Amino acid sequence: MKLSLKGMFSKIAGLPKGVKASAAFFFASVITSGISYIVTPIYTRLLDPAVVGQASNFMTWTHTFAIIAMFCLSYGVFNNGMLDYPDKRDEYSFSMLVLSNIITLAFAAVVLPLHKYIEGFVGVDMPLMLLMCVMFLFQPAYSFWVARQRYELKYKFTVMWTVICAFISPLVAILAILIFKDHPLYARLFGADVALIAVYIGFYVYIIVKSKCKLETKYWKPALLFNLPLIPHYLSSYLLSSSNKILIKNLVGDTQLGYYHIAFAVSNIVNIIWTAINSSLIPYTYAKCKEKDYKSISNVTLPILTAFAVMCLAVMMFAPEVVAVMGGTEYMEVIYVIPPTVGGVFFQVQYFIYANIVYYYKKPKYVMYASVTTVVLNFVLGYVLISNFGYLAAGYSMLICYLLQATLDYLAMRKVVGQNVYNMKYIGVLSLAVILTAVFSNLLYDMIIVRYGIVVAVLAVGFILRKR
Repeated sequence: MKLSLKGMFSKIAGLPKGVKASAAFFFASVITSGISYIVTPIYTRLLDPAVVGQASNFMTWTHTFAIIAMFCLSYGVFNNGMLDYPDKRDEYSFSMLVLSNIITLAFAAVVLPLHKYIEGFVGVDMPLMLLMCVMFLFQPAYSFWVARQRYELKYKFTVMWTVICAFISPLVAILAILIFKDHPLYARLFGADVALIAVYIGFYVYIIVKSKCKLETKYWKPALLFNLPLIPHYLSSYLLSSSNKILIKNLVGDTQLGYYHIAFAVSNIVNIIWTAINSSLIPYTYAKCKEKDYKSISNVTLPILTAFAVMCLAVMMFAPEVVAVMGGTEYMEVIYVIPPTVGGVFFQVQYFIYANIVYYYKKPKYVMYASVTTVVLNFVLGYVLISNFGYLAAGYSMLICYLLQATLDYLAMRKVVGQNVYNMKYIGVLSLAVILTAVFSNLLYDMIIVRYGIVVAVLAVGFILRKR
């Protein structure tokens, strides 16, 4: 046993750094997702569905305003900065932090005085709006640190802090809910965010000390010019996944939004796992694009996409069991919105594998066109479907629009590169399997034996074809 364990650790130590980093980030995401699975049932049992809906509404607007208030400087443009300025990464991180803070303060100076005019629409009062702005000031420091660590494949501390943040935020929130029972919404939101702000402040100080306050404003103009056309894209991408929440709140109310939030939480857990995979896939994709070695990109990406598709199919098939755990019997009708919502996430993931390549060639406007087009369609389609069929129809508008976005982003990649990077016939077959499962899996929810038999059969085929 000792020899076998020694051999196993030797093999792990001998793996390429990128492989170990990907595995570590995936492991951290599994833990993060596991914590989300654990705390969601606690929230649904401590809070009324209406409060769950109000908290979901706050988080929706927080992410929406964050795109403007922080200008998404920790996204693709930061990875480009790591590539373009390898010897100035400390100064670059600090300079981006200062730029992000300037934009945040400008955002606060405009929005806070106008709060009473917009509160009726967004449903967020002044204390919660102030909480948002404080988050916007300090969160970029942590985001820049994580982005740099992942780019450099330094996974140990990244994994540690990812797990710490995933643990302390819900823990403090739950304690606050139990202590401040008369103010459940404030307890839920302030408890979760104040704990994270404390962590973010630590990384804020770390970046200042590490950079020795060496501010290089020459980095600002390229970053702003790169991200400016992408802000409509980032807004559209987020609103594509969250516009249904805004529509549900305004068309059918907070309680229905609370129900939909459970389905969205399930799909978001799947999405978190892909985010971790993609973070380590980006440096590899950039390196191979530099060499114009597109075959290697396809060889690495398609097996990952296949595994993700199987994960999505499993979540769809086990929707009744997942909802029973996460929400309880009160939320069981939510099972019918999970298949299209999770199916939509699969096509959202396809956007990443195409857009990563478009970003490398610094052609973000093509991605922006696709995102704006699909979010406009989602608002129109979502309004029609939710108005007539309620929140259960929201998932289908999401599935349709993400399918369109994936198609447009593929065409953008094809235009930029001039050829197919991936085996599109294979991706087409995989996509068809996801669509069929998303549409018809709810017909099997009362047939437990059939559902379990299908899952076992898929696993058996996967085992047989494991070497391929």
